[in-house]
Amino acid sequence: MCDGHPRRRARPRTVDLQPLDQLRSVVVLGRAVEVQERAEKLRALEAFSDRIVPGRWAEVRGPNAKELKATAILRLPLVEASAKIRRGPPRDYEEDLAVPVWAGVIPVSLAVGKPVPDPRLASDADAPAWAPTTRRS
Repeated sequence: MCDGHPRRRARPRTVDLQPLDQLRSVVVLGRAVEVQERAEKLRALEAFSDRIVPGRWAEVRGPNAKELKATAILRLPLVEASAKIRRGPPRDYEEDLAVPVWAGVIPVSLAVGKPVPDPRLASDADAPAWAPTTRRS
């Protein structure tokens, strides 16, 4: 399973048959169990929501019974976990460094744009101060 972070970089190498990307990945082993208790589901959803946009859970209405029933929350006790992080320049073979092509790192990023309000909103409320700067980290 990938951790979902958009922190990847292309690493063009001197030979095309080798991996191109820097990466951050996590593998987790365990047996997932569906959370059934309403209060525990709500705590998990609040934690998830506030991780993405701190304080947002308190600003919006909570899920209704139908929405909560349609949402699965899984608890995963970790039995074993490992992570792999690849950073730095390409690892070309010494003999390939003489090939007359460019190799290096091209950073790729995810940017947050200007907020666009839902045109169906009944309110003319301004976007919150945090909106233009919200980002996943």
